[in-house]
Amino acid sequence: MTNLYCILARAAETGIIFRRGPSKQVRLIGWNLRTHTFEPGQWLKGRIYERKSDLSPNGTKLVYFGAKYTGELPTWIAVSTPPFLKAHVLWRAVGTWSDLSLFETDSTLALATYLSDSSLEPAIGFKLPPQLQVKHKPWPGHFHKLADHSRLIRDGWSVYEGDPLYRPDAQVQVVSYRRPILEKSRSVYLEMSAANDGKVSYALNDGYGQVVGLKADWAEVRRENVLFSLGGKMFRMAVTKSNKKVKFGPAIELADFTDMKFEAIEAPLWATNW
Repeated sequence: MTNLYCILARAAETGIIFRRGPSKQVRLIGWNLRTHTFEPGQWLKGRIYERKSDLSPNGTKLVYFGAKYTGELPTWIAVSTPPFLKAHVLWRAVGTWSDLSLFETDSTLALATYLSDSSLEPAIGFKLPPQLQVKHKPWPGHFHKLADHSRLIRDGWSVYEGDPLYRPDAQVQVVSYRRPILEKSRSVYLEMSAANDGKVSYALNDGYGQVVGLKADWAEVRRENVLFSLGGKMFRMAVTKSNKKVKFGPAIELADFTDMKFEAIEAPLWATNW
């Protein structure tokens, strides 16, 4: 089964898609949000925790949490030039317990390794690029139902119902997020709900009492469009409002990534330079 998750750059018309499937294979795919064209990138035989990853505001750098669960480096945090995974700098992680690392600016990274409260030293064989400033991201003292909670809040989502914290004694408790779709009508929302197991569901709220379920694996808002993935395909849905009536859709298929198969791809020279 193919699953797509995406992070959109918050200050550029670009995004990065994490295409997973089979479960231990993932590929990065670049997305031009103006032309809706795509650039297939590098594969990893392992796992990338996409909800613990982030794009720089200008979309040119990716910090990702990778895992192979074996060998000298079972889990790690790296910065690369998407859609490639070749690390400019890399840090060891502690299992999968680390929180997500976040780009505060294009050149400032808040790193969540938690190997110690002060050590920001890269792994052996790596040096910090002079263009990148790294600061320690403190352990928040708790987990969220969705590991990307901090990034969601930063990028315009808000919690309107439930508790976003992970609580092992409250398996059925749901947290609900939403974010406005239309710039001039703040009551039209894309909504997302998540339980302790991290499974999410989406809905469209027209602000007049009608809530329509959106069947999607991932969904976001960009320029009054709802972008979403389902079953390895990417879609766009325009949203308009006229005379107090909101119209959703139709959903337009942008790309189908279901037929991709693993291939060993080297990062090009331009992606190995900062």
